[in-house]
Amino acid sequence: MQAPDTDPPVPSEPLEDSAPPIPESPTLASRGAGSPRPPTRRWAVGLLSALHAPIFAWAALSLPFRPWTLFAVVTAALALLHAATAVLSLLAHPLAPRAFRAASFCSLGYLAFLSFELLSSAVYVASLNRGLGTGIAAALLAVWAVVALLTLPFACWGVASTGGLRLLRPKRRPSPALAALAALMVLAALSLLFRHRVAKADVVPVPGGAPSRTGAALREALTSFDALPPPPPPAKAPSLLTTAPAACAAPPEPGRPTLVVTHLAPGRDPERAAVATRCLQPAPGEDAAAALRGALAEALRGPLKIDVVSAAQPLASPGPGLDGLSLRPGLDGLCLAERCLMPWQLIALDAFNTNAPLAGVPDFRFGVDLAVLRRALGEPEPPGGHSPGGAAPRDGLVRIETLSYAVDDEGALHLLSRLGEPSVPLTEATAQQAAAAAQRYILGAQRKDGMFRYIVDPFTGRASFDGFSIARQAGTTLALCELGVGAEDPTATPELGKVVQRSLGLLAKLERKAGEGNSVGALFYPADSPGTIAGLNPTALTLVTFLTCRDGIHNARAHDALIGRLARMVLATQRDDGGFAPQLDLARVAPVLGPTQLYEGGQSVLALTLLEALAAREPSPELPPAAAVRAAVDRAMDYYANRYWDHFASDFVYMEENWHCLAARAALGHHRRDDYERFCLDYVAFKSRLVLDEDSGVTPDLVGGYGFGNVLPPHNTATAGFGEALAAAMAVKEARGEDLAKDRASMRRVLEFLVRQQWSPATCFACSRDVIIEGGFSESMASPRIRIDYVQHAWAALGHGGRVLGLVPGRSAPAAGPL
Repeated sequence: MQAPDTDPPVPSEPLEDSAPPIPESPTLASRGAGSPRPPTRRWAVGLLSALHAPIFAWAALSLPFRPWTLFAVVTAALALLHAATAVLSLLAHPLAPRAFRAASFCSLGYLAFLSFELLSSAVYVASLNRGLGTGIAAALLAVWAVVALLTLPFACWGVASTGGLRLLRPKRRPSPALAALAALMVLAALSLLFRHRVAKADVVPVPGGAPSRTGAALREALTSFDALPPPPPPAKAPSLLTTAPAACAAPPEPGRPTLVVTHLAPGRDPERAAVATRCLQPAPGEDAAAALRGALAEALRGPLKIDVVSAAQPLASPGPGLDGLSLRPGLDGLCLAERCLMPWQLIALDAFNTNAPLAGVPDFRFGVDLAVLRRALGEPEPPGGHSPGGAAPRDGLVRIETLSYAVDDEGALHLLSRLGEPSVPLTEATAQQAAAAAQRYILGAQRKDGMFRYIVDPFTGRASFDGFSIARQAGTTLALCELGVGAEDPTATPELGKVVQRSLGLLAKLERKAGEGNSVGALFYPADSPGTIAGLNPTALTLVTFLTCRDGIHNARAHDALIGRLARMVLATQRDDGGFAPQLDLARVAPVLGPTQLYEGGQSVLALTLLEALAAREPSPELPPAAAVRAAVDRAMDYYANRYWDHFASDFVYMEENWHCLAARAALGHHRRDDYERFCLDYVAFKSRLVLDEDSGVTPDLVGGYGFGNVLPPHNTATAGFGEALAAAMAVKEARGEDLAKDRASMRRVLEFLVRQQWSPATCFACSRDVIIEGGFSESMASPRIRIDYVQHAWAALGHGGRVLGLVPGRSAPAAGPL
């Protein structure tokens, strides 16, 4: 008999019976077939849900920086559902299977919700910051994988063990649920397309008709610059710094040209010039260059800042918790109604480092805090610090893109990108000028007692010596001795010799002696600080500095006894395996074991390597015996090359090991080890992967920086540190006879990046006139503060990197001996 052409009906089973049957025990069987089967505890389900509940609860409470976000509510609801499932499963409640099934479906829904939100955020940020495809995809995949691990296995298990997915069972008619799911997928795709469009700003007319012709149009408007009256004495023009927003007639918008000009103007005091800001919005069809000429008729001759608004966009949120990325650092300005802050003003306010997305980690900051910027734009702070009516902080804000120009004292127009000059090429002249400017900055940053100015704000000139670091004082002095023009002949530049001597004298006063006959010395700051536990890092790097400055700088050899004592301190911290303890107890002259800090291992090897060469060349009772030092260097090189980083992660990632490359270079003439040199080369090969090149899809001004893409600008010190290590590695490779073509190309990118980042007369239009700023280096192109070690490392990269490229005179590496 032929079976009927119909599907058998799907039996409707009770939810509790959908789980696998539980074998009857004799006790249960004796109760009779009609007795209800009592539920059993599901330990695996209960324990797994008990593990998931606090994880999602923590994410709901800690990750969003604002309360009651959609993410927080949804995540908290899932946490509560997991908690209920855990309790019901462990108590063997009859509702446990239903709770398990509900938690499973909600986990799938949560994964779908977060997947869409992550993808939507990625589309927005990638559209806003062009060239982020690979980086955004990697970050998206990493976050999604964590969420999927916490939801997908649990959900699949729960759905399968509580009746399966009934949507997939065969039916005669299409399932309404499947149709609804398909409709949701179509809506999601359309939403992503809309997000891509929202991130695109609307074009605003610019002088010349196109950005490529704007510079020529502005130069034409500046033909009358020389005829402007000069500012009153002093002859040096004052800074153009102003953090007051420009007041425009109307918000920047498509079809309305907008230029913001900051210039010097006569002040109320006839002996002082004032800073004036004009927002020019010529009528459609009117020549914007003519409007600029008219505005300059009221200006004094001096630096000018011109910002041409090229695009505008109502500010939208990149996604949950990502409001801090609404503005691109240094590229975007912000308007609230008719009041606008230019990108350079946001940098001056350090606005791109004010957002604290994790309430529990206040020091973790990146991006903008829109509430703070609303106040900077003139909006009064509402009671309680929240927007009125519960409005989002971005409501009413407009993001503007600008073409940035500066005019120097001579009337020359410079195109800027953020606060750098993108058109500066890397040549012998520019490399040597950059190195000389860095030297001038450091020489001018020392006070009479020898201490270098630690931090300075380039816009306000506020300087601080707080946070003094022995290691950074020593590192800055090291750069002066290695790279200073005339370092080998103090009579050629007397100022350099005096600065070095004052710094060495300051460091020498921080020594504390110990051991039999005061044979061991270590550095403390303050010198009279209590305690006897000395850190290795400040002593090791200070020893490197004294050894480097010993030959060439006047009277440096007078410190040989100090060199010997510091050397014995470093030797006393060496462990039996060749590594170093991070501290030394001076009371017992015994190492204090524990985890070491970054850098101090490489600094210790470098110090002992330099000491080995000196002790062999000039034996002295003030110094440890050359044979003992050589043995210590060999043990240290063996440890760091073979055991220090001997684990699975070494195939993928390294920590900051720059100083080991400097030590390998210093040892080329007298103590070469193949494995230690290879450790340096492997480290630099890894770091090279993080240097942005033309294929990284970043904006041109980021090429050569050490970073992760367009969203977070590269830090100058990290880039410079790589340049230092690469220069040393290139010297090692040259001694080994290896090819340097790729390294030379990478070094050129790094140095070009650093030259663009250095404060120059063109970029210093708003710098303080009270302290030397030109020649310095900020933390990044979006974070303005200058720290002395930022300048030291950048100069070291320019000097040593310039030498290996033949752009800067001098040689960094000793003549190589046999391997």
